[in-house]
This record gives sequence, C-alpha cells and structure tokens, in this order.
Amino acid sequence: SAAHSRHRRNVGDPGRYWPQNTTLKIALYEFDVNDPYVLAVKKAACQWLPHINLKFEFVSGEEGDVRIAANNQRPQSAVGTGALSMPESTPTMSLPLDHTDPRFEYIVLHEFGHMLGALHAHQHPDADIPWNVPKVHAVYRRNGVSQAQANADLLPLPRNTAYDYQPYDSDSVMHYEIDPRLTQGNWAQSESWAISEGDIAWAKNAYPRPAS
Repeated sequence: SAAHSRHRRNVGDPGRYWPQNTTLKIALYEFDVNDPYVLAVKKAACQWLPHINLKFEFVSGEEGDVRIAANNQRPQSAVGTGALSMPESTPTMSLPLDHTDPRFEYIVLHEFGHMLGALHAHQHPDADIPWNVPKVHAVYRRNGVSQAQANADLLPLPRNTAYDYQPYDSDSVMHYEIDPRLTQGNWAQSESWAISEGDIAWAKNAYPRPAS
C-alpha cells in the first residue's frame, strides 16, 4: 500500500502552493460557524488535514484567505494562492447550496483539493482519455459553458516544469467522472468520492509535515 501510494500522486501547481505551516482563514458568507452548512463543509474539508502541514480556521463573514459562497453556480475554486490575487469583494470558491446532497462531500473534497493547489487528475498528459472533442463542446455549450472553458476543464495539460507531475491516478478525488458518450470507444471513468492513496501521497509531498 505504501509503495502504491508513492507511485500515484496526481498533478499539482507548486507555484501556487500555500506557505508551509500556514493557518488558512476560510470565510463562509452569511453563515454562522455553527450552521449545519458550515459543519458539513468542515466535515469534508478537514479530511485533508491529517495529510498536510496546514491548518484551517473557519470564520463567518467575507474576510479570509479563502472565501466561500453557497450558490447554484458551477462549483469551482481558485487554485492555491491564486485566491490571494482575486478581489477581496468576491468569493474564491463556490459550493452547492444543498449540503444534504449525496455528492456534496465529494464536491467539497474536490474544490478544497484545488484550493490546496491540486489540478485535475483527468488532465494528466498520461491519462490518454480518448475525448470526442466535438461532442464535449456541444454538451458544454448546451450547459452554457464556452468551448474554451470546456478545454480548460477537460483536455490534457501541457507537460512542462511549471507543474508537479506524478504518475496518473484514476482513483483521485480530483478526477472527473467520464461519460462514455463523450469519448471514443465508450471509454468511461466513475467519480471517486473519497481521497485516494494518490491524493494522500500528493498532499504529503506538497505539504510535508515536520519529522516528529
């Protein structure tokens, strides 16, 4: 298991990792810190904490390193310290309104992975997903998403020194579900609703804890 973890670590953007041993202030608009919604976010997000050299401080209001809005927009998050360059009046992460939805915990885990500096696992150059690009663009367009955004969400990242590439991990919580209708040859992949061994290995590599 340990050897397996060392060889499956996904993709990260080291240029946007947070400073080691940082406490990130995470603000949730319009919610008291004891609100069931906030507790659901914390329950999911804090699953990253045993594997990183960071701490989370959840607060109410609009002032934080990370600012979360609950709405019906597409879930999304700034990648790592990219949140710091966003206007202070805007959220850096969007999460669904319904914290009782079965996918809510998965979405929080995924978006907090981005917040920590992880990129999409399915965009690893070694994933070799045989996308049917015209179909992808058509589906995204029907959902009001541009072709450029579809490409940014799905297609392989360039292999360069800017990114931290470890071997491809199809079990990553950072991997999208792949609909076989959007690929050649009915290639498919289900969502992983839990942090994988590869996610843990990536997190420990990105934010190593001091030796005890």
